Amino acid sequence: MQKLATLAFGVMLGAAGMAVNAHAATNIEKGAGLVTACQSLLDNGSAEGSKGEACKNFVTGMVLAQKDTLTMGEPFRAFRLGANQDEKACFEMPDKLSYRDFAQHVVSYAESNPEVTERPAYELAVRALEKQYPCDPADLKDMEGRDLPAE
Repeated sequence: MQKLATLAFGVMLGAAGMAVNAHAATNIEKGAGLVTACQSLLDNGSAEGSKGEACKNFVTGMVLAQKDTLTMGEPFRAFRLGANQDEKACFEMPDKLSYRDFAQHVVSYAESNPEVTERPAYELAVRALEKQYPCDPADLKDMEGRDLPAE
């Protein structure tokens, strides 16, 4: 009976540890943290509990957070970007975006635009994807006058 209780307690601790790791992985706030996580994914993969898993969880969370407002065939829109939160951006979500591709886009964009690492991670991710998968200029024009939350 004591072995069963010890086993159950161990499973409970393991599950709690995984939940904490999952929360920490999606809790990236600054661009620099996202770059670190995505570089780790490129270097070492995204196995459960790894630093690279945070990059994978970030992009998944970013897309899932807007799933209710996304419509098939329409661009992904982001508002309140930039230092004054007065910039907008959009990108065409590709049919397939691997975690590795996302990580490479983030790292490459940050290398070319190091100042963005001081901005929120969400902004870095949007800017990196916008550079790779720009939306039609008419879609940006449609966003004029709209002021919706970035996340």
